[in-house]
Amino acid sequence: MPKRIDYIDDAKLEASFENHFSEPDVSIKEYVRSLKIELGKCVTQHKLIYFDTRYWIILREVLIGRLRDPSSVRLLDYLRLYAQKNEIICPISESVFIELLRQQDLETRRKTAELIDELSLGVSLASEPNRIEIELAHYFYSQDNRNSIYPLKWLVWTKLSCVFNDMYPINTGLNPDIELAMQKVYFDQIWECSLTKISDMVGDKKPPVSDLKERAVEANEAIAKFASEVQSFRQVYENEIAGILNLYIPVAQKIFEDIFESDRAVIPVQPLRKKEIPMLLPTMHIHAICHASVRWNKNRKLKGDDFYDFHHAAAAVPYCDVFLTERPLQVMLEANHVKINQDYNCRIISSVSEAVEFLEKD
Repeated sequence: MPKRIDYIDDAKLEASFENHFSEPDVSIKEYVRSLKIELGKCVTQHKLIYFDTRYWIILREVLIGRLRDPSSVRLLDYLRLYAQKNEIICPISESVFIELLRQQDLETRRKTAELIDELSLGVSLASEPNRIEIELAHYFYSQDNRNSIYPLKWLVWTKLSCVFNDMYPINTGLNPDIELAMQKVYFDQIWECSLTKISDMVGDKKPPVSDLKERAVEANEAIAKFASEVQSFRQVYENEIAGILNLYIPVAQKIFEDIFESDRAVIPVQPLRKKEIPMLLPTMHIHAICHASVRWNKNRKLKGDDFYDFHHAAAAVPYCDVFLTERPLQVMLEANHVKINQDYNCRIISSVSEAVEFLEKD
């Protein structure tokens, strides 16, 4: 079971340093990777329930007594009960992380962070760029020997304190073995840091975010410009997935360079078949599906918040058992020409009452 601490006392720090100092053959990258694999093994043994930010706010409002409707109260009660029994984990993603830190009321933001700490056990999916890189690397390495690699579902997890990047000191000028031990001790501290503590440290500073409304306006203009060329949903999807793949060509090239520089033989990569994309590159696939759905529905206009919704879907649907979101997104993902539920074993829910019913029956 993942556990979380916010600090280590001096005696534990010294013991931790001595332990890491005795393992100079394990690089910091190998050490970080081993922690993530162990976390992934553990996480995937639980039922994973992902909430978009709206549901975290509903649960927080119940927690602080502002919301008292029976379904919302029961939902929080069930979730806390099952989390205490170590039966569920409610992970977050970088989208939830960013949306949390954008909340202006520091007191209610802290309550939200405390609740996320309680129900997520500090677990998060890797950030979307990192997750796509993981999916690409897993695909390339699997061409060599599928039995020699870890399952993809083990590799996409991290702690929420490391959702964007792995942090540890470099180029300290110290003896290499001492620096390596310090890196591991430092990373241990970051790895176990709670979201509540991060929220407190951030204070009233706001994370930099792009103007999503402006981005939506630009996207809608582009969609309208090429609307006459849209002949089928499949055509639109293929255009979208090709565009995303093109953006990640430099990432793929870097992965191949790493493979070439390793002891592994050159891997003969087979052409990626269309029907394999949902399982091999799920994050790209779901983004392409969402954007293609907007382009296919000519009466639908992108809104700024849609981008967050698409990020939530791309995180939750491939890797979690349940995804609580808004009704329009559920309808989009389960439409006859999409049928996302045929690709992934994820139950999409769009109401508190339905979520309660699911937990009662499960």
